[in-house]
Amino acid sequence: MKITGRNLGILLLLLSAGMQAQQIEHAETLRPFTEKLKRNKVSQILLMGDSHIQADWLTSYLRKKFQDQYGNAGRGMVFPYTVANTNGSDDFTSASNRTWETFRLVHEQKLFPQIGAGGFVIGNKENSLLEISFKNPQDAFDKVVIYHDAQMNGSEITLYKETQPLKNFIEKKKETLNHTAASGETFHEIVSKYNSTTTRLRQLNGARILHPVEGASYKTERNYLVYNADFENQIEPVASKKLTGFKTEIKVKEPQQVFLMRSDNPAGNIFYGFQFLRNVEKGVVFNTVGVNGATYTDFLKYPLQVQQLVTLQPDILIIALGTNEAFAPIGKEEFQYAVTELITKFRKENAALPVLLVSPPDNIPKQSRVPEIVSWLRESAVQNNAAFFDLYQASGGKGSFKKAQIKKEAASDGVHFVKPGYENQAELIWKAFSEITQ
Repeated sequence: MKITGRNLGILLLLLSAGMQAQQIEHAETLRPFTEKLKRNKVSQILLMGDSHIQADWLTSYLRKKFQDQYGNAGRGMVFPYTVANTNGSDDFTSASNRTWETFRLVHEQKLFPQIGAGGFVIGNKENSLLEISFKNPQDAFDKVVIYHDAQMNGSEITLYKETQPLKNFIEKKKETLNHTAASGETFHEIVSKYNSTTTRLRQLNGARILHPVEGASYKTERNYLVYNADFENQIEPVASKKLTGFKTEIKVKEPQQVFLMRSDNPAGNIFYGFQFLRNVEKGVVFNTVGVNGATYTDFLKYPLQVQQLVTLQPDILIIALGTNEAFAPIGKEEFQYAVTELITKFRKENAALPVLLVSPPDNIPKQSRVPEIVSWLRESAVQNNAAFFDLYQASGGKGSFKKAQIKKEAASDGVHFVKPGYENQAELIWKAFSEITQ
């Protein structure tokens, strides 16, 4: 590795923290992406991953690095995580005046036959307002791409600007009820039915609710909203459009920091994600699709997801998975088949699509299993003409999670990091990218 005065300080800092400066292996396969970055065009990055990515601490750091260096062409793909009762990025908020049925692609459910771009789905059959509000002015958008179900084709949605946030007109309430499980009903279907969370229903029932028995009674907590319709006096239409196919682009005349949409489709409002863009000639759009608990195999479950994501026309696909496979009884052949299948599905539209596989970091429960997963990923990169970044070794290898806990950079669960830990990992990835873009 070439060490310059500019990066010597950061290198010494990483080494003192037990981290190693790691290069991207087979970096030449990423040349179409790095060359486009240098041409000052709009570049689309798509990074897919698991819970390490859904929290957005690692990816928000990378997003800022890329956009500070090459320009901001839009916030990219987001999902209204708060509306879906899950965690997500802290640089935007989401709210609705109605509750939604919601699942992510790892859930067992029969309500939605498809899950699309964001790896999540929200759906209901009510006249609904959905708000996504960005905290940073630089994330103001003038175009949004809405990823929806094809059954919404022809229905109209309206975008508004607001003088007060929707949350000021929403009162959240809850009530405890008993639920009798129906035949074939799953745990996640019960959670969704009552707009609750997996954690809360397990608190109320223990592990017995994980596998509901027909006719058995379970305690549930229903969360619901009381909407103050005075909010209708605080909004003004800025655009409207009929939805087409499985995605619809809408432009607004003036940049907006708040996305407020009304949808009222009698057959059902079903949304899979939203991409926010800026009308600029250069810059980076850093799209992230993180799904708690996800594996390579999970991203193959719903064909619609890849069908929608390829319409982003990514200039690079980065995949950061493997932690959950370390906890699963999966063998090398099955694992590498799933890696190849996912890459192949994306390359159907662009055979030359650059792909970077990122290994999982260390964890405590499956410490001895992670190196095996890393070795399989390294082989898969070679097999698929993809690049590879060994985040496991770069962040210190075996025992590095425990060291991160001592420095208060990792969580007590032995698997997840906290914000400083993820930002350290992101810096390692950024430095590796910097080496191949100089």
